[in-house]
Amino acid sequence: MRIGFDLMGSDAAPSSELETLKLLLEDPVSDLVVCGRGDFEQHVADLGYEFQLADEVIGMHEIPSVAIRKKKKSSIGVLMNLLKTRQVDAVVSAGNTGAILGFGMIALGKISGLSRPGLAITFPAETGYSIVLDVGANISPKSIDYYNYGIMGAILAEAVMAKKNPRVAILNIGSESMKGDEVKKKAYQMLESSALNFIGNIEGNHIMKGFADVIICDGFTGNVLVKFTEGMIDTVWSMLREEVDAIARRKFGQFLVRPAVKGLKARFNYE
Repeated sequence: MRIGFDLMGSDAAPSSELETLKLLLEDPVSDLVVCGRGDFEQHVADLGYEFQLADEVIGMHEIPSVAIRKKKKSSIGVLMNLLKTRQVDAVVSAGNTGAILGFGMIALGKISGLSRPGLAITFPAETGYSIVLDVGANISPKSIDYYNYGIMGAILAEAVMAKKNPRVAILNIGSESMKGDEVKKKAYQMLESSALNFIGNIEGNHIMKGFADVIICDGFTGNVLVKFTEGMIDTVWSMLREEVDAIARRKFGQFLVRPAVKGLKARFNYE
């Protein structure tokens, strides 16, 4: 398998990407075609990877629709064209999400019968990982979009995560079938009558319990969920370190993590 790798994607590009390429040398899994500006070609060559020139770079805060029109020779644009012409089998980029999506739709098109694409992520749960989609591509999906997300998510869970007959659920404000707006209610009916293993609605406090293998939602909710979780992890880690440090100072508590966790839970207890 040949994978196109965007050297210019992330906020810290290309330093983060170059470090990633060094790590991949230790455990090579595929042939990489690295795409970036010419002044980094030698860096890539020294690591032994194939290089593809990109004259332009799309910044993280650029408007995707404008960037797609004006920067066809960007690393994202070049890689998507390589994927279209089957010179690579997949593309990896940490770049502008909207630009990636837009170039992908222009170069590759949509699956027949699919009205709108969705962005999917793997989300940690007590039993492993669940797939959450959409996380930003479509903030106002129709019922048919929820239905298609269920199908695409189930296929992804089976093919990539090896989950047989994956459980599909709608993220909602209650577990009852009548919960939510009319779009979600209709989507519920469509999924319930489908061949999918649809288990109904789940609430936010059940996401990490692992009750569902595929969790579908609108792009606004999904994006807020991802960003909130990122911030929560940073905050929890900081608070946990404070608790552990406090115990260590009082009791030399290298092994006293349990009281620290209890203290952390107390800080999160809204009662």
